[in-house]
Amino acid sequence: VITWTKQIRHVLKQDPEALLKDGKNPEPSAELKFWRSKAANLNSIHSQLGMDALKKVLKFLETNKSTYTAPFSKLQKEVEEAREEANDNVKFLVTLTKGIDKLTNDGADFEQLEACFEPVLHNILLIWRYSKFYNTPTRLAVLIREICNSIIAQAMRYIS
Repeated sequence: VITWTKQIRHVLKQDPEALLKDGKNPEPSAELKFWRSKAANLNSIHSQLGMDALKKVLKFLETNKSTYTAPFSKLQKEVEEAREEANDNVKFLVTLTKGIDKLTNDGADFEQLEACFEPVLHNILLIWRYSKFYNTPTRLAVLIREICNSIIAQAMRYIS
């Protein structure tokens, strides 16, 4: 239980800003990739939490008044909340795929990229408005920085 708790905490602590904090210049596709990966991990953990073998272990711990029962119960709630967030974020971010693909396409005509901005920014506005979780300045700042990285990469290709 202790080892598994540490592994779950590691997944819960994953941060979409990590690439930016590491000094890298990720493009917006990295954001969707991050949330897809986190959702897949949390969905897998959710499935494992529902397994009969684990329920038997938890019941045994509870029956024997183990000190692990309450923290593990709290961890299960954290997993459910994070899972809901990750799945919701994927649902909304996937709507940006078409616009982001145009923006990050190596063969894109730099002088025509301006036409990509309005649909992408409109989708971001809709995400901001309707997403339950992806509507904070922190979340959007990461996405906007990644879009800026794409524009910079396109500009560098254009002048090279």
